[in-house]
Amino acid sequence: MPRKSYDAIRKQIEKLEAQAAKLEAVADEKKKKAVAQVVALMKKLDVAPEDLAGHRPRHGRKRAAGKAAGKKPGAARKPVAPKFRNSKTGETWSGRGRTPRWLAALEAQGKSREEYRV
Repeated sequence: MPRKSYDAIRKQIEKLEAQAAKLEAVADEKKKKAVAQVVALMKKLDVAPEDLAGHRPRHGRKRAAGKAAGKKPGAARKPVAPKFRNSKTGETWSGRGRTPRWLAALEAQGKSREEYRV
């Protein structure tokens, strides 16, 4: 690599590192300002940090289909008949789950999924 190109790249790196440092400083300043606003509001409303500990948002988990139907978690599922077939390779897809690569590739070529329906 020519020395001239290397020096130019090093200068770009230094410039970008300086920009990154400035952006980090701005972000830190915004964070400090936001924390100060929250603390001021908590003092104004007489809210203690302990008051916040019991009020964490709950992120509900979706129930699995087997549990909703009262089935055992380890119960085997019955096989599903294929709904789509690639006539060239014989590959099939039941229509459940992610679209297989072979069908996605054919759709990307402008083919219709219905052309491969069994």
